[in-house]
Amino acid sequence: MGDVNLKTRIALLALLLAPSLGFGQTLAELLAKSLTVHGPFDPVTYKPLSGQERWHRMVREDGGAPGVYVESLGIAAYKQTINSPSEWGRTPRGYLRRTGSSLASSVIQNSIEESMAAVAGTDPRYFACACSGLFPRTGHALKMTLLTYTHSGHLTLDIPQLSGAYGSSMIETMWYPHRYSPLVQGVQSGHIEVGLLGAEHILQEFSPELKRFFHLHW
Repeated sequence: MGDVNLKTRIALLALLLAPSLGFGQTLAELLAKSLTVHGPFDPVTYKPLSGQERWHRMVREDGGAPGVYVESLGIAAYKQTINSPSEWGRTPRGYLRRTGSSLASSVIQNSIEESMAAVAGTDPRYFACACSGLFPRTGHALKMTLLTYTHSGHLTLDIPQLSGAYGSSMIETMWYPHRYSPLVQGVQSGHIEVGLLGAEHILQEFSPELKRFFHLHW
């Protein structure tokens, strides 16, 4: 999990470096596509996800999209730099372990959220704010870190998303060194993951502006 701004920094760094790298534009587009945003929620035209659409989302987010691997490699590189956990060392094997750990955690998090959302009948998609202005839109993005819509179009506490964030963080400590506890470091990492979800929602909310700024098309 690491730094609270980790995912945001990775995404923005890739976008900033994209024009100067031979494969940068492709990488930036892959990351940009992972920050999909839907239009403002409209209860009149709203259509809940079908079972097939939910399944496609789960497959795409749990390993069917290159962005999942790019993110895992980036997080592993960051943890390799700060040598976390230190027991794994700054070695090729340590980097592989960190990459595998990050990928497994992402798969677990997405699986928990998507499966629970399907059972609870909540919508895991992010809907942009119908408002305008920096602060109202940012507030909306942060609010939707805790809330989501039901299949009937009502706001409710997003238990599936929160369960995915905390559940994956706690499970990840099980293959970490023994000094890591699911109820201590795992819960702490869950707090960080919720913060990262907020940062990701802010990126999603302002993704149209980012698209124009970086001249990306998706």
